[in-house]
Amino acid sequence: MDKTISISLGGFSFIVDDRAFFKLKNYLDDIRRSLHGMEGTEDIISDVEIRIAELFKEKLGVREVVNEMDVDHIIGVMGKPEQYIDEDNEETPTSYSSSGSSYKQSGSGEKVKRKLYRDPNDKIIAGVLSGLAHYLGVETWVTRVLWIVLFFSDVFISGASLTIISYIVLWIILPKAETATQKYEMYGQAGDFETIKKNASQAATEMKGVARDASGTLGKIFHVLGKIILFFLGIMLICTGIGLIIGAIALLITSSAELPMQVFGYIVDYDWQDWGAKALMLILMIIPALLLIILGARLISNRIKVNKTFVWSSMALWFIALIAASILGVSLAKNFTRDIEFADKKSFSITQDTLVISFEEYKNVGKRKIKWGINDDMGGFVQFDGKLHRKIYDDVEIKTSPNDLVYVEIMNYSKGSNMDNARENAEMIQYNYTMNANGELVFDNYLSLPDNAKFRDQLVTLIVYVPKGKTIHSKNVDDLIFHDELENDRDYKDGTNKFYKFVDNQYICQNCVEDFSDDENIETHFDADSAGVSVSKDGVKIIDGKDKVIIEKNKINISDGTDSININISGN
Repeated sequence: MDKTISISLGGFSFIVDDRAFFKLKNYLDDIRRSLHGMEGTEDIISDVEIRIAELFKEKLGVREVVNEMDVDHIIGVMGKPEQYIDEDNEETPTSYSSSGSSYKQSGSGEKVKRKLYRDPNDKIIAGVLSGLAHYLGVETWVTRVLWIVLFFSDVFISGASLTIISYIVLWIILPKAETATQKYEMYGQAGDFETIKKNASQAATEMKGVARDASGTLGKIFHVLGKIILFFLGIMLICTGIGLIIGAIALLITSSAELPMQVFGYIVDYDWQDWGAKALMLILMIIPALLLIILGARLISNRIKVNKTFVWSSMALWFIALIAASILGVSLAKNFTRDIEFADKKSFSITQDTLVISFEEYKNVGKRKIKWGINDDMGGFVQFDGKLHRKIYDDVEIKTSPNDLVYVEIMNYSKGSNMDNARENAEMIQYNYTMNANGELVFDNYLSLPDNAKFRDQLVTLIVYVPKGKTIHSKNVDDLIFHDELENDRDYKDGTNKFYKFVDNQYICQNCVEDFSDDENIETHFDADSAGVSVSKDGVKIIDGKDKVIIEKNKINISDGTDSININISGN
């Protein structure tokens, strides 16, 4: 049975056997004697005891009693006082880098690899940049100024702030240097007796106010400058966070009012998806806003405490919301993977020589007519009378009718999760047009969807088949799209109060004036009795049925449909 003694060392209690106790006591007495006459002896002894206590805790593991072998291990790590007697006469320790890792020469000549920690004793936010400076072996102001430069470069170049994200990531993954062992590893020091003595001597010298060298003064200047820059950076982050909160509040308001956000309800399949999507958007906006405000406040004042539990839980909630929003977005995108188009065609017989085409500018509401418009900035959507309305293009495609009837073909287009679903969505399109007794074809400038319909990018295309003998009068049409069936071509022409007639296998404008920028020539078309006359910079065309007279620059062509005469007037 061995005799044990309970001791207190560095604020910790240990049970030591008697032989280990006397060996440890003698070691500490030797250290005290070697420090005789040196200022700050008690502080050095206290630091040595703290270091020995940490080494004991690492060495013991699950054991409870310190034995003589443990004390020998401590002495081997810390070193004996007499081996440092001539240290002042030896070469000063040097720092160098090898294979990408930083090392510092300790007093005993041992190479100690530096480890990356956050420095809690030299921090503005979390000590990430000061810890990185220790690891790289540079002054802390260097990494801070470099981070500020990278931050502003990142913002101006990419419009984002990857430097802030990387700082937060390092804040999370890097451990904080709390114990003496971790601090020695952070500085690349051995943590032996000589290191502790030198650190204490350096601290005492600084307390006396010994003159600093030029690098220390420069470091102070940059430290103050960095503080000023960080202050303005903190203001920017706080303003950004407040802006995000205002945006979130605006989202709440638009979600509850009759504003474009209600259109989102026509996209989702279920009500819970509507509210869930809005809740996820709030989370994705509010959490970054709060973290930016906290980070900005921390940059301004060190007194602001950051609750790590709140930061961790907020970031976890944000990533969960991001994943949920992505899943919801993918599920909604499936509703737009298939598309279909089908036609509804009707025929009309009109006695007038001119077919008038126009768009209705008024909406019938009961016995009243309301002139309205739909803003294209919101995709042409508006909610009105409990229905979703969508603006259509005021364009009409013109094709040649195979007989004397006028045909109106409405092409309904929609998307869906499958072909059957796409057709069901297209069949729900409600679109109206009328052919009045005066031979005027009036189209609505919008389509509508019933209450139970879902928005799946529904569209309508308007096609009118016109007999060749009819003149087209377009009143307020943006574009008339003429089809050349022989060349399979589409010709867009102005449809604002224009007259078009089918002449020589093409529709020719009867009241158009075109400005030729090259030689100021104009092109005009008009009717002379039953003949069509066209005058342009290329010449004159007179067409009356099969009879044609074409006068160009160097020749004249006369034809009656059977015979043709060509006259060359070039003089050759």
